[in-house]
Amino acid sequence: MTQPDTYTLRLLRAQSHQVTQEINSLPADAILWKPAPEEWSAHEALAHLRDVERHVFRVRIERMASEDNPPLPVFDEVTYHKEHWRLDEPIQTILADLVADRAAEVAVLEAADWSRPGVHAARGPITLGWQANYVVAHTWEHLSQIMRVRLSYATRKE
Repeated sequence: MTQPDTYTLRLLRAQSHQVTQEINSLPADAILWKPAPEEWSAHEALAHLRDVERHVFRVRIERMASEDNPPLPVFDEVTYHKEHWRLDEPIQTILADLVADRAAEVAVLEAADWSRPGVHAARGPITLGWQANYVVAHTWEHLSQIMRVRLSYATRKE
């Protein structure tokens, strides 16, 4: 049994606070603003984080912790976003969902054997520990995207 990585668990917990702080520091009129037409708004980036946390990462983590070598399907994030993102969904609802799903995920990870495997449809065999670290990296990627929106909005030329 591989014990949970306490550093990764701390990062996963801290990211909920970091994302919350970043979203709450955005002016209301910046939530849907995009730095460029091909980039996501903070609202879209946060919705993506929540959706992947809820429909991919949490599901994978729960399955890997409780099932023997479960198959882990690929998630088409682009199609999912196009079909499910709602411009009118309140940002605080999305944020609350993300924070709740992350807490549930961390609770499973705290008690799990991080060497438990799953078989990802594209990556092949992965471990629970690998998945936990991937969640950290994915969150940082989109947290930095939200930060770029805030900084670009603050320094935009009108």
